[in-house]
Amino acid sequence: MKLTTVEGMTSEIFVPLTPDPVFTELKKPLSDCKVAFITAGGIHNKNQTPFNTSGDFSYRTISFDTPSSELMVTHGGFDNSDINKDVNAMFPIDRLHELVAEGFIGSLPEETYTFMGGGGNVEKFRDETGPEIARKLKAQGVDVVLCTGGCGTCHRSATIVTRACEAEGMSCCVIAALPPIARQQGAPRITAPHVPIGSNAGEPNNKEMQTAILKESLEWVRDCPQFNGLKVLPYEYRHNV
Repeated sequence: MKLTTVEGMTSEIFVPLTPDPVFTELKKPLSDCKVAFITAGGIHNKNQTPFNTSGDFSYRTISFDTPSSELMVTHGGFDNSDINKDVNAMFPIDRLHELVAEGFIGSLPEETYTFMGGGGNVEKFRDETGPEIARKLKAQGVDVVLCTGGCGTCHRSATIVTRACEAEGMSCCVIAALPPIARQQGAPRITAPHVPIGSNAGEPNNKEMQTAILKESLEWVRDCPQFNGLKVLPYEYRHNV
C-alpha cells in the first residue's frame, strides 16, 4: 500500500510537539551541590509588588534568608488556600534549609526567583525571563534547580524556565501536579506526587511529606537516565474543598 500525500496540505488536528532534548547530567554528590528552588506559582515577598493575575512574565527576587512567614501568593489560576496555610506546600524554603543542616544537600544560593506563570507569554518566558533567571542562578554557582508550577499554564511556563536553566548547565526537575503538561513541554526531568495544584511540594504543614518529596526529587535529578524522564512519587494528599 502506498502512502499518498499532497504538497502543502496540513492537518486540521493539532498535534503538540515535544521540544528538542536539553539534559545536563549531574556529576557530583547531592551533598556537595548548591540547590536552588524556583516556582511559577506566584509566590513573592509581602513587601513586593504583587503579580498581575491576568498575565505576567516578570519575576521577583527572593532572598533565601527570608522567613517563610514573610512570603505570600498572588495567583488567580488555582486555589491558593494551601499556600496561605503554609507557603512550603509550593515553595519549600524551610525544608531546603533543613536539608542543608542535615547535610543532604550542600548549600543554597543567596537568592532565587519566582514568577506567575498563568496566562504566560511563551515568547517572553522563552526569550527573556527564562534565560535571565538561568544566568542569575548560574552566576551564583547553582548545580541543581527544582521547580513547581501552579495551574496548567504555569506548568508550561515553569518548564520553559527550567529548560533555560538546564541549557546553562544546571540539572533540573519540575515537581508537577500536572505531569502530562510538563512532559509534553519538554521538562528535563519530572517528579509527580499525587497532589492538587498549589501543593506540588506536599500537604501544608506536613513536614514529613514535604521533605520526602524534596529528597526523592533531588535523587531523581541524580539518577534520571535520560531527558524527559518521569518518576511518580508515592505520596498522596487530597484537598478537601
